[in-house]
Formats: sequence, structure tokens, C-alpha cells
Amino acid sequence: MEAISQISSLVKEYIMPETVWLVPCLYALGSIIKRSIRIDDTLIPTVLCVVGIFLSALVSVASCEPTNWIQWVILVAVSIGQGYVLAAAAVCLNQLIKQHRISGMLKKGFDGQNSIERKDDEQCQS
Repeated sequence: MEAISQISSLVKEYIMPETVWLVPCLYALGSIIKRSIRIDDTLIPTVLCVVGIFLSALVSVASCEPTNWIQWVILVAVSIGQGYVLAAAAVCLNQLIKQHRISGMLKKGFDGQNSIERKDDEQCQS
């Protein structure tokens, strides 16, 4: 529970509320790319970063409409940072889901393994 509250506070601190919905979108895009044979798995974080930066820039332009060059520079800098953080959050989400699945499989495996060991112990004692 403590880890979830830490993740929640990090999300609130580093991701703009307008762009939070991009995390599951980037996760879905990463899953689609993972199934693709044309794109190597090692390129998934890079693709998610580029797409995250682009989508973050679109959201930023739509919400603030910059008028001078300083605002454009700030928008670009914020978009790069947000895109990177969004991609990292999507990759983190993927890893959390993987670890949850592995944890579930290990628990099942340990239960099955323990019952096998008990049967072996019972046969040795007989």
C-alpha cells in the first residue's frame, strides 16, 4: 500500500492533470508495438517518448495558446519533460502489470511445489 501512495504522489507532482490520460494510451501503444514484428522491442521506450512528447505538445498548445517566443520555448521544454515522464509512467505501468502476473504465477507455483514436496516426503517416510 505504501508503494501505491508513493506512486500516486509522484504522478500528482510530475504529470500535468491534462495529460494523465496519455499514460494508458502510451501503454496500449507499447503493447501494440510489442506484438509487431517490424519494430524491435528495444525501441519501444524511444517510440513512446517521441509520441508522448508530440501528444503532450498538442495538449499544451490546445490549453494555453502561446503568443510570443518565450511561451513557445517554455511549451517545448515542458512538452519534452512531460512526454518523457509520460513514457516512463507507461513503461512503469507495464512493469507493474508484469510483476503482478509473475507474482501470481510464483504463488501458484510455490503452492504446487509445496504439495509435490509433501507427497515426496510422505512417500519417503512410508
